[in-house]
Amino acid sequence: MSFLQGLRQRLWLGAKIEIGQFFFVGPGELVDFVNSHSHSPLFSRYRARFILSRVQMTAAVFAVLTPLWMVVDFAIFPLRVAVTLAGARILASAAFGFLAFLCRCSPSVGHAKVAVGLLLTIPTIFFIFSRLLLADVHFDALGRAMVAGYAFLPFVLLTGLALFPFVVTETLLFGLPMLLAFMLSEQLHSQGMLPGTKDMVVFLLLLLIAIVSSMASLSQLQLMKGLFQQSSLDPLTHLLNRRSGEQFLQLQMAQAQRQKFPISMVFLDLDDFKQVNDVFGHKTGDDILLYAAEQLKAALRDSDAVIRWGGEEFVLVMPYATAERASKRMEAIVHSGIMQRPDGQPLTWSGGIAQWPQDRADTWQELVKLADDRMYRAKEAGKAQICLE
Repeated sequence: MSFLQGLRQRLWLGAKIEIGQFFFVGPGELVDFVNSHSHSPLFSRYRARFILSRVQMTAAVFAVLTPLWMVVDFAIFPLRVAVTLAGARILASAAFGFLAFLCRCSPSVGHAKVAVGLLLTIPTIFFIFSRLLLADVHFDALGRAMVAGYAFLPFVLLTGLALFPFVVTETLLFGLPMLLAFMLSEQLHSQGMLPGTKDMVVFLLLLLIAIVSSMASLSQLQLMKGLFQQSSLDPLTHLLNRRSGEQFLQLQMAQAQRQKFPISMVFLDLDDFKQVNDVFGHKTGDDILLYAAEQLKAALRDSDAVIRWGGEEFVLVMPYATAERASKRMEAIVHSGIMQRPDGQPLTWSGGIAQWPQDRADTWQELVKLADDRMYRAKEAGKAQICLE
């Protein structure tokens, strides 16, 4: 069995394993793996931070290793070729170093895509340049072996896609240009002649590596998504927990202040919920909390969010909603009458609403504190009501 045949078999086996792992997801989750538009803002920021950290680490490593290979170039290649390659390596190393510095920017999906694009573009340009430079130079056996080693750079780049948790559209965005760059370099290297059988075999191997790397990226994304849900969602109600909710509040407040749109926050508390736990038990209390969470999610828009703040307390985040609009929505929830205790007695909400920029609160902490204070005023005024000011 030749080396290429063995490599093809191992890659195909790896592809089948990754495909099997990827499709072990529910039908409703598949859209999250096709594009990133359906990801929550919090998860998008979490994924972007992870991608930027990996780009920064990889770029820093290449910034150090790329110029070190000049020792081999000067030992193997003619002086003219070695000097030209050394100049290209110094430029590539500087570009990698600059990229590592740029990755310190604020994490966002756009910044992450640009960073990955630059990380792949730098070695791709160096690959095409080196192929053209070495095309017409005659070498001894050792030199020809080293030149052949340069041709494996696209394999390394496509394999590197597996480092990042990409969706399908992102793997196509980054994988296809490298495949096209390889075909372009082969065309230039062969001086416009049609690709031979060997070139097509190498291209198919690159395509298979790209597929395996893509499936590995999707599997990594699936794992990241699961870990994110475990760490950010409340295990009982499946709402955002307080830690992740605070991060979400920070993002939403910053976006509202940057884009100058109103944002309302509602602090809700179930009235006399302690009596439910004391009389009917904590299992019944948990069932009521789960039902209450479902009712809150059903009553809100897709752009809104519900955070379990603690116990029977919930914080609702309503971007683009004034306090008056939020109040009307909350009044419908408070007076719906669908929440009941096991003995048939109504279970009511008390809540407070604060809005930026109407209220004097410049941070999300101040806004939540203001809504919390108004919730207590609603309780002091007789419960089962919403307080605006």
